[in-house]
Amino acid sequence: MSQPHPHSATDLALAPVLISIERNLARLRSSPDLELALALDLNDDDSWYTSAEQRAQRVLKSATRDVDLHGWTLAPTPDWNGLAISHGEYTVSLMLGAHLTAYIQHGVGPAPLRPREGR
Repeated sequence: MSQPHPHSATDLALAPVLISIERNLARLRSSPDLELALALDLNDDDSWYTSAEQRAQRVLKSATRDVDLHGWTLAPTPDWNGLAISHGEYTVSLMLGAHLTAYIQHGVGPAPLRPREGR
């Protein structure tokens, strides 16, 4: 079996695209107020998003904010646990994490508990 190699500039751009999206997701994951972080990113209001599909699109919009996708397309995974990044025959999934997945499935809830530092 041959090793996959980049075949185009779009293929070569995958790493910077993934890193940029992951940075945006990390900021959301670590936010003490996810709703506020999303509202500020997108200049919107949580009441506009009443279904899991709508909330998944909201997370996707925030994850791709200020990211040049270089021809890659994104879609929420069918189980709402990640984002599928695709181009041609290739697809890579980025996992959202428990807090963002819970937001997509159930809406805004309390921030996740974080371990105390310094102990």
